Amino acid sequence: MIALGTGAFVLLILLIVIGVPIGLSLIAVGIGGLAIVGSLSTAMTQITLSFWSEGTKFVLIAIPFYILMGNLIYHTGIARNMFRAASYWLSWMPGGLAIAAVFACAGFGAVSGSSTATARTMGAIIIPEMRRYGYGMPLSTGVLSASGTLGILIPPSIIMIFYGLMTETSIGALFVAGVVPGLIIALIFATTIVLIVRIDPDQGGHQVAAPALAERVRALLGVLPVLGLFTVLLGGLYLGVFTPTEGSVIGVFVVLVLGFFQRSLSFDAIRASLTDAALMSTMLFVIIVGGTLFTRFLVQTGLIEAITGAMLAMDLGYFQFIFAVTLLYLVLGCVLDVFGMLILTVPILYPIAMALGIDPVWFGIYVIIVAEIGLVTPPLGVNVYVIKTVAQDVPLGKIFLGCMPFVVGILGFIGLLAVFPQIALFLVE
Repeated sequence: MIALGTGAFVLLILLIVIGVPIGLSLIAVGIGGLAIVGSLSTAMTQITLSFWSEGTKFVLIAIPFYILMGNLIYHTGIARNMFRAASYWLSWMPGGLAIAAVFACAGFGAVSGSSTATARTMGAIIIPEMRRYGYGMPLSTGVLSASGTLGILIPPSIIMIFYGLMTETSIGALFVAGVVPGLIIALIFATTIVLIVRIDPDQGGHQVAAPALAERVRALLGVLPVLGLFTVLLGGLYLGVFTPTEGSVIGVFVVLVLGFFQRSLSFDAIRASLTDAALMSTMLFVIIVGGTLFTRFLVQTGLIEAITGAMLAMDLGYFQFIFAVTLLYLVLGCVLDVFGMLILTVPILYPIAMALGIDPVWFGIYVIIVAEIGLVTPPLGVNVYVIKTVAQDVPLGKIFLGCMPFVVGILGFIGLLAVFPQIALFLVE
C-alpha cells in the first residue's frame, strides 16, 4: 500500500509538471487511488463528502471576497497613487524609485492578497517610470518580480487562508503573524537596492527631483483610505472584533464605497472584478477539494504515517528538519507553483512539525516564505513571466539575474526567522 501511495505521489508531480491543472490532477489521482484501495463507489462517496465538507466551511467565503477586494482596488487606480506617494517621499535615496516600488508593492499586496496580481499591477505602472529615469532593466524587473512576493505574505493573503484550511490553523493568527516578516523583507529589499546602486551606479538611473512638501503631503493623503482599510482589517483581526471572513466582506464594502465617492469604479470594472473573483475562487475550490481527496487516499495507503515515523526515527533536531524543509521547497519551486508545493507537502510535513513541537502558525509563515522563492527562480518563476509581459524587450535571463540579490535577501531572512521564531509570533502571543 505504501508503494501505491508513493507511485501516486510521483504520478501527481508528473501530471502537474506536464501542464495538467493542479486541481484536476489531484482529483484524478485521488479518485483513482481511492478506487484501487477500496472501490469505485467508495471513491464516488468520498468525492461527495469532500465537496460537502470543504464547500460548507464558513471561512472559505473569505477567498472570493479578498480576491474581489483586490480586483476592485486594481480598478480604482489606487495602485498608481501608492507608487506616486512612495516615490515622492523616497526618491532622494540611492535607487529611490526602486525602493518606492518595494513599498508600493507591499502596500498593494496588503490589500490584494495575491503575488501575481501585485507583480502585474505594479509592474505595468512602475517599469515605464523606471525606464524614463534610466534605471537598469535587471534591477527594475528584478525588484518588481521579487516585491510581488510580498502580496502573499502581508495580510490578507489567499495562500495563508489555503494553509489555514489545510491544517485547521487560525487564519486570523496567520494574518497577524505575517505582518512583521513582510515588513522586514521589504526593508531587506530596500537595503539590497541601496547596495546594488552603490556597487553599480548605472543601475540606479538619474536623480529624481523631490517635489515640494505640500505635493508630497497631498500624495500621502491620496493613499490614506487604503492605509486606513489595512489598519482596520488588521486591527479588527488582532483585537478579535471580527473574523477573517467578516473582514473580507467589510473590505469589499469599504472599497465599493470609496470607488463610489471617488467615481473610479464603473459598472464594467465591477463586472470584470466579479467575473475574475468567481473564476479564481472556483479554481482554488477545485484545488482544495482535490487536495482533500488526495490526502485521504495517502492516509489510507499509510504513506503519511510511514514518512512521519521514519523522519521521527531519524531523531532530527529542529534545525536539521527546518534545513531539510528549506531544501525541499527550493527544489520543488523549480517545477511547482506555491499552491502545488503546499498541497503536496503540508499533509506530510505538518504532522512531523507538530511532533517536533513547532508552532503551527510559525510553520505556516515559514513554508510560505520559502515557497515564495519559487515565484522568482528558474525555470518556473511565475512572477518573472508576469513581469516579462510588461518588459517584453528584456530577456528572461536578465530578469532572473535581477532577482538573485533579492533571493539571497529572503534566504538570509528565513535563516533569521529559524533562529528567532518570535519575529513572526510576538504579535500573535
